[in-house]
Amino acid sequence: MTTSITLKDVAIYHPDNVINNDFYINHFQEQGKDIHNLLQALGRENRYVADYSKENTLTMAIEASKNVLNKVKYTGQDLDMIVFVSSTPEYFAPPSAVAIHRALEGKEEAIVYDMNAACVGMIVAVEQVSRSMLANPHIHRALVVASEQLLRYAWEEEAVTYSSFGDGASAVLLEKQEETNQGFIDSAYKVNTESIDKIILPACGVSNLKDQNISDYEKRVKWENVNNDNAFKSTVELIEKLLNRNNLTTSDIQAFCFSQISRKNIYKIQEMFNEDRKKFPVVGTKYGYTGSASPFMAFEYAVRTEQVKKGDYVVFWSVGAGSSASAMLFKY
Repeated sequence: MTTSITLKDVAIYHPDNVINNDFYINHFQEQGKDIHNLLQALGRENRYVADYSKENTLTMAIEASKNVLNKVKYTGQDLDMIVFVSSTPEYFAPPSAVAIHRALEGKEEAIVYDMNAACVGMIVAVEQVSRSMLANPHIHRALVVASEQLLRYAWEEEAVTYSSFGDGASAVLLEKQEETNQGFIDSAYKVNTESIDKIILPACGVSNLKDQNISDYEKRVKWENVNNDNAFKSTVELIEKLLNRNNLTTSDIQAFCFSQISRKNIYKIQEMFNEDRKKFPVVGTKYGYTGSASPFMAFEYAVRTEQVKKGDYVVFWSVGAGSSASAMLFKY
């Protein structure tokens, strides 16, 4: 009997407050900086920003989790595993997954833990949970939820981060099914540490946060330009490796749900593959850059607009600071 781990459903959450490009253009014009070309390359129009006095990554994760459970009419009692993903967690301990479990009124025997792989985190989590479910006969349904508030830690004089980041969360429900040709298929990874010191949060390191001599600037995200030429060449190589070993081509894929860090770079990959641009959903224009949640916010859009239907092949891809990249293949 063939066992598969299927993507039962996906849902997202974003705050109510939307801020468009005009605010950031004016903000940086006052500093003598023109960010029009930057916003065009990144693909930014709007982004949702939380009320930081009321919302954090945990509260957003709970809302996204409730949204996906409501869609499939499940409760917390139906979940055998809950995994929370974030590079901006509200707490180091206890794990946010435990708090999500409590909010969903989950069952006592559930497996709950947090994961951080920076911006590739949700892809890593879905891949690792899928493999764990295949190996463990007691796990039938799992919730994976990613939530990020990168903007909270951006420096207001740094254009790439402050004008680009948005707050958001995405949640998926994974379900074990027998005798189906859908579900998780394969994944591939690539690590390149040449830029390990370029993107760091907090810039000073956690051990120095209590040092009174450390400036507020050093407690925020450090973001230096990274040479992306090799990164995008490796993206194509990584995805081609994944497809080749599963006897597929890019023409078999209905949607490429990528990190939303840069629209320009998404379209570079699309051109390298010589595929229809519609196969590469771009939602960073609406949500801003939401880190680890962003590939599945793109997936949610593709499902909601019926670009992706049950039985379609989907490739997910992202890269996290450091850097570690992953591509994952699903048949939805």
